Amino acid sequence: MAEGTATMELNVGSEVQQGWRVLAVAGELDIDTVPVLSARLDSDVSGAHAVLDLSHLAFMDSTGLALVLDWHRRLAEAGGQLRIASAQAPVRRLFELADVAEVLSLHLTVDEAVQEPVAP
Repeated sequence: MAEGTATMELNVGSEVQQGWRVLAVAGELDIDTVPVLSARLDSDVSGAHAVLDLSHLAFMDSTGLALVLDWHRRLAEAGGQLRIASAQAPVRRLFELADVAEVLSLHLTVDEAVQEPVAP
């Protein structure tokens, strides 16, 4: 690592709420930290329903977006759903610029995400 450059860490918390695996993601999700979230998704998401709580995610780049979209597809193919909760303005902007805001299941809060019924 070059002197004077700081890399943001990514912290991922995990719990189950109302049958949904909720992963709280904090820090910055970029090419350096995507493997951290990817590994947690692989190890923690055993069912077909998961929520990413992005309330403390300050930044996401295209590699983070690709991971989210990949998991969105994987869970949909398993008959489930990946929901996104509490995305902050920079992350919401990325979703809009990438034209995936309509595709992803975006919710204002984790409570809202886990309480909304799953469409048949």
